[in-house]
Order: sequence, then structure tokens, then C-alpha cells
Amino acid sequence: MLIFIILFVFFSASALAAPTPADTEPPQLNADYNTQNIANHNTIADCGLNESAQQLALLIIQDPQQQRTTLSCHPLLAQAAADKAKVMAQKGMVNHYVGGLGANQRLRMLGYNLPPFYSGAIGNQVEAVAGGYSTAAEVWEAFKASTAHRSHLLGELPFYRQQLHIGVGFHYKWSSPHIEYWTVYIAREAVAEDANVTCYDIGCIPH
Repeated sequence: MLIFIILFVFFSASALAAPTPADTEPPQLNADYNTQNIANHNTIADCGLNESAQQLALLIIQDPQQQRTTLSCHPLLAQAAADKAKVMAQKGMVNHYVGGLGANQRLRMLGYNLPPFYSGAIGNQVEAVAGGYSTAAEVWEAFKASTAHRSHLLGELPFYRQQLHIGVGFHYKWSSPHIEYWTVYIAREAVAEDANVTCYDIGCIPH
């Protein structure tokens, strides 16, 4: 009976969901976008602050179904992910709004320049979170089993395929309900072409 109760609490409180924009064409970027907007941080240490985070980053980057031709480690995203995982562990909660900020706003406040059409204070087109999975392999399988997370993390939609920066966080706290906490940020910075379009959840409208 005790095992059943623990499992019920875990599955009812865990979060494996993120908003999925409509499958419409995002802003058209110039041909040099990939080379101009990839951070010059290509060691796995820039993807995560500990070994577990780095392992998950490698699984995402190297997955055979990854639709992005390039996915570059970004230390600011790695730090943001580590901080978010720690906050979730401290609060004993797995969701996008622990700490009172939406994921997009969290990155903007840390100095990551998201496109202006990404949602505001409570928006999220950049973050995946999970709790209660003890290894990188386990949480990666759980993410891939979620349609919303898979589309983001593997770049299955054009909107997400333009996101070329990744940072992963992991925090372990035995006394917290889920014990292991994971955060993944995959995002892109603003470019000049973003000024020519306004995007909503239903799609993008050129000016």
C-alpha cells in the first residue's frame, strides 16, 4: 500500500508538459543563421554543471531522431537549468512556474535575448522539466514519450527547429518528494528578421 501511495503522488505531481505552437512556418531566417547564432561553447561541460546533466544533453544532441543539424551547448542556459532544477528540489515541485516566473521570462531576466514574439511573463517555448527519474536515460525516454516534449527537444516543428542552444540541469535531494529533478532549456536568441513577424499560438503573421 505504501508503494502505491508513493507512486500515485509521484505521477500526479510530475510535470512533463510544455506549450506546443501550431505547426506553421516561423520567421524566415537568412542562410547564415546557423553559423551566426551558435554559441562558441562546444564542450559538453558547457551543456551542464554535473555529469548527469551532461549525459542528458548528449542523449538529446546525439539522438538519431534529432531534427536539428546543430545543437550547441550554452553555459547561460546550463546555469539557468541548474538553478531551476535546484529550486524545484527545494520546493518539492515539478512545474514550469516554481519561483514565480515563466520559463521565457526566467531566461530573459538572466540576459538571454529571446525573440520578441516569444510569450511573456508566463510563457514557455523553451523549457522541459521532470522529476523522479534516476538516470539520464530514464528521463530521456519519458520526455520522448510525451508528444509536446518530443516535438520541442527533437525539433520536430519548424518553430522549434530554429532553436540551436541547449543547457541542462540536474539536482538530487533525497528529502524532496521526487528526489531527482531535471530541467532542459533549448532556445534561440533574437535576430534581425524577428522584427518582420508577429507570432501567436495559432501561427505567425508577416508584417
